[in-house]
Amino acid sequence: MMPALAWAQAGDANAGKATYERKCLLCHGEKGDGKGPAAELLDPKPRDFTSGIFKIRTTASKMPTDQDLFRVISDGMPGTSMPGWGVLPEKDRWNVIAYVKAFAADKFKEASKKQELPKEVASSADSIKRGKEMFEAIECNKCHGADGRADGPSRSELKDEWGHPIKPANLTKRWTFRGGAGRTDIATRLTTGVLGTPMPTFIDSVEKPEDIWHLTNYILSLGPESPGYATLITVTAVSDTIPDDPNADFWKKIAPQNVGLMGQVIQDPRNFNPSIDMVAVRAAWNDKEIAFHLTWDDPTESKPDAAKKLYADAIQLQFPPKVESGGERPYFLMGDDNDGVYLLRWEQGKNAMEATANGPAKITALAGSEASGQAVYQNGQYRVVIKRARVGKDDRPAFQPGVFTPVAFQAWDGGAGETGTRMSLTSWYYLRLEEPQSNRRFVIPPVVALFTLAVMALVVRVANRRT
Repeated sequence: MMPALAWAQAGDANAGKATYERKCLLCHGEKGDGKGPAAELLDPKPRDFTSGIFKIRTTASKMPTDQDLFRVISDGMPGTSMPGWGVLPEKDRWNVIAYVKAFAADKFKEASKKQELPKEVASSADSIKRGKEMFEAIECNKCHGADGRADGPSRSELKDEWGHPIKPANLTKRWTFRGGAGRTDIATRLTTGVLGTPMPTFIDSVEKPEDIWHLTNYILSLGPESPGYATLITVTAVSDTIPDDPNADFWKKIAPQNVGLMGQVIQDPRNFNPSIDMVAVRAAWNDKEIAFHLTWDDPTESKPDAAKKLYADAIQLQFPPKVESGGERPYFLMGDDNDGVYLLRWEQGKNAMEATANGPAKITALAGSEASGQAVYQNGQYRVVIKRARVGKDDRPAFQPGVFTPVAFQAWDGGAGETGTRMSLTSWYYLRLEEPQSNRRFVIPPVVALFTLAVMALVVRVANRRT
């Protein structure tokens, strides 16, 4: 339970200074101006405490309550380099708050007043419909995009109070919301706005105060509360032909399996602020083929343009060159000189291809590629199908049912300058081809039933003869 406000105000700034210097100074700087030694590497930039501008608050005034600051320090800010410091003792966190407030002491002199919200409206189909109407009427889509995937036409123009480029939130990924993803959290952000950003208060923009809740209900309808990351990729066995079209109804019948990606920070150039953080995987196989349907959010459809430092959007699946039971997996970053990997890759403008790699700088396209692919980009989202023969020719890996096959994923947002080792990636996962259903399970029960009936009839017949 969060301490009361009286306790919150009892933090010791002198004691907080030591914790700040140990945990916060590297990013926020000795003077609290957001110019710490690591600041240049971070996007978005660390908060400048001296300005007295704080994004997350539950107040009608500009300054947050101590509880607001406590929550941010404890939970962190998803999608930024600000982690949650819940590991620190509560007393240390309250002391840090007292020290942080000292950077803008004059602005904290005014007592904070809680922001009252309109009467809550329960979610319903009508409420969500009304919320969508408001979403478009007050032009939320200009920043957040038509489907809320942060791909609106104003996206590239957005800057914060300090002139730094700033990205709109992807409203389909609630778990990345800063300041909380609950109903009240979202309604509060809509009511108070987010200071220091282009996100204004909308309480005076909507037609009626309760529209804040309709907007909230619409936003909640755009995506799940959590990603539900998969630990094993299941490849569904099918008897039908597997379509190339990513929008085919066939793929809608297979449940997506979400895989989280992180920035590559091992080799230069590193990617400390990756654009792509998740890919949804659907996979299917039949006697002849195996296919992967990949879905991920990308705010722009990017093709190479060296003058603008734009590169091709791309994604690839990585496998060991041979699948051996109990065998060691190659180094997850595209292998090394001793142990290479096999790649299935799709790249904007080049379609699908097969390749081998012995590290990120040693990628060789395979001649006579058997891979094919088709991609669709719409409203900030890619959907791509990559197919190849289930049992490949030459030394290409074969995919066998029931076998746990190592797989890893890498992705590039070319519009964000990602290329080479500047990528999002995973370590090794496993995929398993679902074994096809045997006809025996459907044939044997009726046969057993008929046999049982025949035996019973014989018993009755014999009994009748004896009588």
